Amino acid sequence: MPEASPRAERTGGLPRRVERFLAAMAALCAAAAFPASAIFDLRSVTVEGNATVPSSAVLRLAGVGPGYGAFRVNAGAIRERLLADPRILDGGVAMAFPHSLRLLIRERRPAAALVVRDGYVLVSADAVAIVEAPGPGQLPVLQVDRLDPAEGAPGRVVRAPDVRVGAQIAGAVPAALRGRIVAVRIDREGEAVLALREGTAVRLGGPRGIMARLELVPGALDAIAARGLRVESVDLRFSGNVVVRPVRSAAAPPPPPRERQENPPARGIDPAMHRPTNP
Repeated sequence: MPEASPRAERTGGLPRRVERFLAAMAALCAAAAFPASAIFDLRSVTVEGNATVPSSAVLRLAGVGPGYGAFRVNAGAIRERLLADPRILDGGVAMAFPHSLRLLIRERRPAAALVVRDGYVLVSADAVAIVEAPGPGQLPVLQVDRLDPAEGAPGRVVRAPDVRVGAQIAGAVPAALRGRIVAVRIDREGEAVLALREGTAVRLGGPRGIMARLELVPGALDAIAARGLRVESVDLRFSGNVVVRPVRSAAAPPPPPRERQENPPARGIDPAMHRPTNP
């Protein structure tokens, strides 16, 4: 049998190399297609931990849902998208591979009920407007004299400085004061006043140093209570001084008019008998 020429060997070997190449490419394509197979699509995506942000909004933010490929789930990217809503403080992903995905939400907690027009918007301590509410519930009312109502739209960070100060105060109230404060007011001068359940007003002043003055309130109120005083207001605006205004007592009623006294009868006259008597 004649020997194959080098040319024939090269020519005859080419299909084998192509065959091996095509087989390798087919294997790679199969491997690439394997994760994209419908058998690895998500069938269930649920939201847990949300109270104010609707589940539909969470799913829209996350960008995942039934039919989404399990191999395409990127937990870090999903978390970043969730945090785009300021009402969501933190978020995470838990997967039961390959068909089930849970979105775990931790929302900001309300610290005060901001008065907006004729209603309330619950705001967090860092001034995120969370949700509208029919009433304050157990939260202190936050009344801001200088407020654009458009600032209180839920789902946004309130930029108004007075709202930010008031929300910070409501969120930082010492434990000894919780339950006693019914309202925090920021007046037109930007000064804060606390309204207590017993009717006492505590004046804290402007934003500078206000957290330090807030810490003084429980001690000042305890000292006043220890002396048995009933006060109308406590003023902490002046460094190193506590100015107390006692409750004004009711005005004393005027004394009753004196009974009119008749002039005594003239000496020696008996008015009953109308006859002179001997002196």
